[in-house]
Amino acid sequence: MPPKRPAAGAASKAKKSRPSPEGSDSTAGNANTVNNATAAEPILTRSKRWAAVSASGNADDDYRLLLQNPKAFSFVCLCRPPFPNGGDDDDDDDDDDDDGDEDDDETEPTCDGGDTCLCDKPATDHPDHVWKLSAAGKRKFFLQLVHFELRCPDNFNMHTFNDHTGYGVLEILQNAILDFEDAAGNLKLQWAECEALGFFLQRPETAALTGIDDGDGVDAIYQLIGRLFMSMLARLEGEDLLSKNSEIPNLGLIMALFMDFARDARMYGLLEKSKKESLGPAKDKKKWEPHDFDNQILAYARKYSIDLVGPHKLDLALTEANGDVDLPVPEANSAAKADPFGFAKSLKKYKTEYGGVCAFMAQSPGGSGTIGGDSLDITTWTSAKRKAKSCNNKDPLGKKEIDAIKQGMVMSLG
Repeated sequence: MPPKRPAAGAASKAKKSRPSPEGSDSTAGNANTVNNATAAEPILTRSKRWAAVSASGNADDDYRLLLQNPKAFSFVCLCRPPFPNGGDDDDDDDDDDDDGDEDDDETEPTCDGGDTCLCDKPATDHPDHVWKLSAAGKRKFFLQLVHFELRCPDNFNMHTFNDHTGYGVLEILQNAILDFEDAAGNLKLQWAECEALGFFLQRPETAALTGIDDGDGVDAIYQLIGRLFMSMLARLEGEDLLSKNSEIPNLGLIMALFMDFARDARMYGLLEKSKKESLGPAKDKKKWEPHDFDNQILAYARKYSIDLVGPHKLDLALTEANGDVDLPVPEANSAAKADPFGFAKSLKKYKTEYGGVCAFMAQSPGGSGTIGGDSLDITTWTSAKRKAKSCNNKDPLGKKEIDAIKQGMVMSLG
């Protein structure tokens, strides 16, 4: 969770254009085009989370279309991390390296989407390369950036309310958690959800969430995300998939990203306290504190000699975490309903306490009582509602754009 980025510039009227490459790292800001428009054939039943006309729903359809591909869970390389991984906030560290090779940055190959760089090359051909994702995880991650763009009023030359973008991030994270829940029983699909979430939480866009006027709500979803990932690791342990040479080639990378996320959250005053809970059945006499889930990640890594790699400041995350903590008894974790970290129970409670929050902020009663959805996706709003919040009293979406959304186009503003 890097420092907050400045607000994006005002956007002019969106236009439809040709699709950008699958791996295009499109981000919000100064947007005036629709540069990722593809119509996805409706193979699976559309989720009830989405409005009838919804670019978010179209993006979800696009993802589920990819899942029909036999290679959806094969792993591919990214030539470099698609998020800041050592930048302005690391000036002190970089100064220490000035006596080294001054040409390092100049000689680093540029990313050209896989023409000459490692992007999309099979991970099996580059086993020592750090940055890799399953094809499904990669697509889901980049589509989460699309979801962000759709929830950023600056991209539509609109002013809605001050925390729209922050609550938009909350809505995205809630949807990611629901996607993980929906994938129960499918370890490959759940791992892809964890990959995308781990990468997305490193993006500067997500820092907007820390600016909303609900610190307890931010902490609640961060702790729930921690439980989600720990439940994933527990299931992997039960299936004998936690090891130094796991068949999941980016295991150590994703574990490290979640540790780094926890450390960065504490820099915002989050993930600092929680009640101690039983870890698994009470008879096991094991305890843990949910806000310190990075301790359990480190404990798993040490137990199975998993190399943690990736984040620029990983050494700090490892130093600040405590790996000498309890882990659940592994024998029971292969059961479908095994939940030693209490993810399912906590998710049920979270739905009750935070259901409808995003819909309320969007003044969209249709989503009342649920989490996730697309109430803050501006493409789901009526033309009159967009006009009322527009900086020029005009609907930022023209007939062509609206028709494209109705036809199932995936829109990326960039």
